[in-house]
Amino acid sequence: MLVWLWEADGPGRFRGVSEDENAARLAAAECITSGRAETAAVEAASLVLGVSSLLDCYQRTGTGWTARRCDRSVHWTALAGRAAS
Repeated sequence: MLVWLWEADGPGRFRGVSEDENAARLAAAECITSGRAETAAVEAASLVLGVSSLLDCYQRTGTGWTARRCDRSVHWTALAGRAAS
């Protein structure tokens, strides 16, 4: 199962998980545009079911985005060779 992990930092710290890339980017961007955060990251991850440890976790894929405020909007930069939008 592929999910999108997002986090936004400074001055607050916010995190979330979404099944949809756009929803994750919107949630992270809202933290920046509201002034609650300065930067954000969104990354795809696979859910790994814990067999030996009985703990589930997320394995990050390296595909995703970082974001910063740019004037009144948010500028996204791709992590793994994807074009920013």
